[in-house]
Amino acid sequence: MTDRQKVSIWFLARSLLLQVRPVSVTAQSLQKNTKPGLHMNIATSSRRKGFTLVELLVVIAIIVALAALATPQIFRALKRAAMAEAVSNAKQVKLALDGFAMDFDGQFPNEDTAEDVVEGGTGTTYSNDFFRQLFLSGVTESEIIFWVKNSPAAGSNSAPDDKVKEGGRMQPQEILQDGDVHWAYISEQTNLDTTSRPLLIDGYQKNTSEWDPDLWENKVIVVRIDGSTKAMRMRLSDGKVLDGSKNDILSSQADAWDGDSPSDLLKQPQPGS
Repeated sequence: MTDRQKVSIWFLARSLLLQVRPVSVTAQSLQKNTKPGLHMNIATSSRRKGFTLVELLVVIAIIVALAALATPQIFRALKRAAMAEAVSNAKQVKLALDGFAMDFDGQFPNEDTAEDVVEGGTGTTYSNDFFRQLFLSGVTESEIIFWVKNSPAAGSNSAPDDKVKEGGRMQPQEILQDGDVHWAYISEQTNLDTTSRPLLIDGYQKNTSEWDPDLWENKVIVVRIDGSTKAMRMRLSDGKVLDGSKNDILSSQADAWDGDSPSDLLKQPQPGS
């Protein structure tokens, strides 16, 4: 709470208290209008007197005012905590991708490596398809790191169940089903490519080609090949995220792409129904 808000609350409380007419009576004033024998009982009664109704209403009004001022700050703190958790999950996905690349000659999951982990491959339509290779190659068994609560990309508020094995064997059909993934993936890259290229990024809103500005307060989580992870601010006029040269990080004009077009490589998560 800012100092200005604290001062406002103080003046509110003061103004309300000034409107309260004193209703307690001192023993000295009562002594003038009562018989001497009643003095002790009256004084004792006045000492036992609690808050008046108006005083209680003043206290309640102050509490309500404080709660109203604090609520936006509480929501903001909760959203920052959720973003920190999402960043942590994204870093864990990147570690799994690095482990995969070590076993596949520097390649991150792609169409060719899919045939090496399961006959017939894992699909190439969604980011789920490529991330599934991380499980089938044995570098991770955690589905939860691919999910974000209230994800506009996953389109599901149900967390993955992490049930990916049966009889000790990975079951491809159980791994990262629709609605289990939040992250978009930029395919056909290796750990030797330009390290500033994005590899993971927040998925677009379900059935759109735009990020949700409300998810992280106009920011987008970006994970690069070198492992650097950052919530980058989007330009509100068009929803784009810019690099140091003021170019869209997902355009061929971006410094990291050297003229290549990442839009053709961008795979969005498979949304839930």
